[in-house]
Amino acid sequence: MDFNITAGEEAVVFHVASRIQGGFSLTDDDLAEELGEEVRPLLQSLLGKGWLVVDEDRELALSTIARHVVSSRRDAEGPQT
Repeated sequence: MDFNITAGEEAVVFHVASRIQGGFSLTDDDLAEELGEEVRPLLQSLLGKGWLVVDEDRELALSTIARHVVSSRRDAEGPQT
């Protein structure tokens, strides 16, 4: 896993995490519809770096380490109001 991600990639990771936490499932097409086609290269990069994974239904999910990073970051920011 490559721990070096850009600010744009980080924004995509947190967007995917918030959508999943909200009970939504996303494919790359869903995300491109939400955020624009320019998100596709970021998705490819995140998949290559091991931050995102795709299941058999083409749904995006955070890798185990990405879930930990997102959770740790949210814990450090304190309660969300």
